[in-house]
Parts: sequence; C-alpha cells; structure tokens
Amino acid sequence: MNDSQNDSQSDPKSVSLGPEAASDPILDSLLKGMPEATHEPGGVQTYRVRMSDGAHLATRLYVPAGTGRWPAVLIRYPYPGMRPYLEATADVWTRYGYAVVLQDCRGTGESEGEWIPFENERRDGLDTIGWMLEQPWTNRRIGTYGPSYLSAAQWAMADALPPEVKAMALAGFTTERYRQLYMNGMFRLDVYTGWAIDNAGVPGVPAEGLFAKAIGTVPHIAMDEELFGRKLPWYREWIANVSPEDAYWREGFWAELRDIPGRVRTPVLLVDGWFDQHLDGMTRDYRKLPPATRAASRFILGPWVHSMQASGDYPMPGAERNHLKDALEWFDHHLKGREYPHPTGGVEAYAIGEGRWKRWDGWPEPDGFRTFYLGGGRLNGEPSVAGEAARFRYDPDRPVPTRGGAGLLRYLSGADDAAPAGSVLQPPPGEREDVLTFESEPLAEELPIAGSIRVHLFASSDAEDTAFAANVMEVLPDGRAFNIRDGIVSLAYRGGATRPRPYEPGSVAEADIELWPIVWTIKAGSKLRVDVSSSNFPAYHAHRNVSGPWALQTEKRIANQTIYGGKDRPSRIVVPYKKD
Repeated sequence: MNDSQNDSQSDPKSVSLGPEAASDPILDSLLKGMPEATHEPGGVQTYRVRMSDGAHLATRLYVPAGTGRWPAVLIRYPYPGMRPYLEATADVWTRYGYAVVLQDCRGTGESEGEWIPFENERRDGLDTIGWMLEQPWTNRRIGTYGPSYLSAAQWAMADALPPEVKAMALAGFTTERYRQLYMNGMFRLDVYTGWAIDNAGVPGVPAEGLFAKAIGTVPHIAMDEELFGRKLPWYREWIANVSPEDAYWREGFWAELRDIPGRVRTPVLLVDGWFDQHLDGMTRDYRKLPPATRAASRFILGPWVHSMQASGDYPMPGAERNHLKDALEWFDHHLKGREYPHPTGGVEAYAIGEGRWKRWDGWPEPDGFRTFYLGGGRLNGEPSVAGEAARFRYDPDRPVPTRGGAGLLRYLSGADDAAPAGSVLQPPPGEREDVLTFESEPLAEELPIAGSIRVHLFASSDAEDTAFAANVMEVLPDGRAFNIRDGIVSLAYRGGATRPRPYEPGSVAEADIELWPIVWTIKAGSKLRVDVSSSNFPAYHAHRNVSGPWALQTEKRIANQTIYGGKDRPSRIVVPYKKD
C-alpha cells in the first residue's frame, strides 16, 4: 500500500475484476433485480490514505473497466467480517459506472489508530473526501453510502460536506444516540451490550455464552473487566449516564451528532424498518432536516428488521425491496443528472396488515385517536364507574422473556438464545402470573394505526423504584396474537422526566409510555390486546426494584405491583389512526 495522503499511485499488486466474478454468490444476490449493467468491473487499487493527524487508513479503490473520470461512492466501515459483502457491493457499483472507495475505519481492519466507536468518523470521513477530490479517477461528483454503522460514518460529517458531495444514502442509524440506548431510564441490553461485546476489540475471548455472562454480571459496571480483563471506557459511559441531562449526552460528540440533521444541506435517501432498533430516532432525524433538505430527500419505511429484510411470524406480502436499486436510482439522479423516477420530500411506508405501500408528502399526522380503557381484563371504550385494581408479583430473577419487537439486534448473530425480532407469535393469556392481559371485543371496523400508540398507566408498587412494561398486539379471529409495539418505563423516569424522580412506595403514580411509531391496520374482526408486566428481558435490563443507577446496583428485591382502572384512575391506551 502507498503511504501518501495526496498521490494516487496504486499498489503494484492491484488486480482486475472481470465478468467471472459474477460466480460469487454474494454478488449474484446483489445483482438480482438490478437493471442491466452498463459497464464491466475494472481493477482494484489499494492505498494507505493519510489522515490530517498522520494516521493511515486502509483504502481500496474499485473502478469500472476502461479509462475516464467517474462519479464516486464512498463507503467507510469498521467490521472486518463485512468486507466480502462490501467488496461485492463495490463490484456492483462499478457495473453502473461508479468508482467506489472502500475504507476500513480507524483502528479496524488494516487501518492504523485506536478504535473508539463513532468518535473519529467526522474528521476521517472529511479527510478521505478531500483526498478523493484530488484523484484523477473521479469527476468530483461524490455520494456516500452504507447501512448501520456505515450510516453513522455519514451522519457524523453530514453538515460539513463539500459541495462536490451531491447525495447520501443512509439506512438503519440515527443521530439520537441517547434515545437508542434508553427508554424512560431502561437500558437496551440486547442491542448495545451485545454490540459492545462483539466490538470490544479484545482478541482470544470465546464467544460461546459471552452474552449470558455479560447480562448476568452484578454489578453490571464490572462486566467488561470480568469478561475481557480490561475496561471498555466507551461502554461504561453508556451504562453509567442514565439521564439525558448528563454531560456525556449534552456535551461533546453525542450532542453534536444529535444536532447535525438540522444543518444538513445534502439530499438524503433514508431507509429504515418498522422493527429496526434505530426506527424511533430515524423518524426524528427525518423531521429535523431543514425544510428545503427534507423536500429534496426521501424516506422509505418497510416492515423490516435491522438487516432491512422482513422477519418474524406475521405475514408481510410485498415487503421485498431491492435497496441497492433504490440507492442506484438516487445516485444516478444526483451524480449523473438522470431523471428521478419517484417523488421526493415525503414518506413511503409499508402498511402492515394491508400488505401495501402508502405515501405521504410529509410525516403522516393522525386523523384522530381511539382510546381503550384497561379494566377487568378488558379493553373498553369507556372507563368503568367503580375503581378497579389488578395485581402481580415481579421477581427480577424471573423476568418476562422478550418475544419480538424493534429494540433487538443479537438475532443477526444466529445465536440460539437470541430473542427473535419483528412481529412474532405471542403466548396465550395466562401463561405467566406476572403478566396482566387486557383484551378488546372484536373490532367492528378496521383500525388503521399510524403514529405512536401511547400507554397511560396508573400504577403503584411497594418498591422504591421499579418498571412497568406494555406489549400491544393484534389478536386474529383464530386466536393467534402478534406484537405490534412494546415499551417500558421506570418510575424514576416517569412522565418524561430527564432526571430521576423520587417515588414513595405504595403511592399511585402515572407511568406513561410513548411507543415507537408504526403503520399497521388491525382488520375488522380482530381484537386489540395489551399485556402489562414489569420486564421485557433482555430487550431491556431487568429492573432490580431498588433506586439508583442500574449498572451500579448489587441488591435486588421482589416487588408487588398494582395497575388501577376506573374513572378516577383511568389506565388506558390511545391509538392514533389515519384513514386513506
């Protein structure tokens, strides 16, 4: 590899890619459904591109066959195991007349420097774009591309891009980092503890059973030293800073990242799934874009998990989509000046339960709301006159296991103990004594949900702090139930508190949960069901029923919980609907 920031000499060992590369099964799958190629892939050149602080990052350049200057696509990634897939992706882009720069993020793969997740991507990305603009193989029209962390690398520099960067294509990542790690004071173990142990950068640690050991470590703050023999400072920051008001979230990188969408001027193709862990934040990122940028951008929302594929048990006909083709059309328009075949500025969303796609000019605002009141095991149109109470006993050592949902990631590992993501078949009522079930009568007409369902609970506990969780489902006429949305709240962070609030054991508190948005039509004849418990594990940590920072706790207790109903304490769910 070369040791230069500015020259473009290639490695003498560069190779050419010919049509025979199409025998690659990854490449075959990527090319399926794509339009007819316009070019053949050319050679691969390898570089060590010098960053402004002197570190050298391993960089590979893929170009179409022949000579010329090409529009260029930048892809930056930290996962060595992803390289075969991205090499095939680069091959595809060259077949449509694009040069592709594929770069190992700092401290990963063959790149120099220290791996500190997220924090170097802005500087390194901008340095790399500066290098690209000086090369003879580009026509100085650049797009940035890639899902998940590859989108994080784009967001990090999105408000500082030079005018030669004409478009971005992002999927499955948000700038709302705090909201992705926590919901109302409850930490997402499955996603972020799982990600942390997979990206700890400590070689030689057996993977088998590692996640179970991690989430079973008490106090959790000691997990890194017990598993890896050293601290992971960035993970400790995540689990120690529970309040969004903590300086860790309000200052520095994460605060800067959260504000970036409001300053973006480059058109963005946003793609996400209803069951992706970044869904909540990506909907906010879209709405944060300046009006002119949002009008030039596009947001596609499908019934997908983080892999941008449908998963789970609920049928999703017509959910398949060629995301690479979507990106190709986007870049062909912005980098090559071709007509864009779709309207911009709005949201295109898959309506679960209808099996079809809908489009709105902006974020879909509801036409109205329908309220269902909890009481006597039922969801009723009115609260009961008499006060009601339903009780259960919550043991942190026996948490309710996660069954489906959006706040999950470990399923991608294929681990046998990983909770399945998406909408999955739920257990029948009464399977556990620590889960309360409330069910409506069969709906007389369909209920087209669009937006965020809100759960309002009047609750009490004999613990000094605890949690309450809700799982909203559709029950089909044959009795099968499928999860729509779930959420959780700790009493310390009830009412949208940004700092922990004290709770007096035995007192009645209002615990509200705003579930993530969804477009889902419950058909006439189906029922609406809500399960209320105190846990959803390991999607969220199992609350130990004691107050204080969760990752530092060593004690736990069993809590006696009560959910109230009636006119004076109307526990309820409020469902937004939008008709065609």
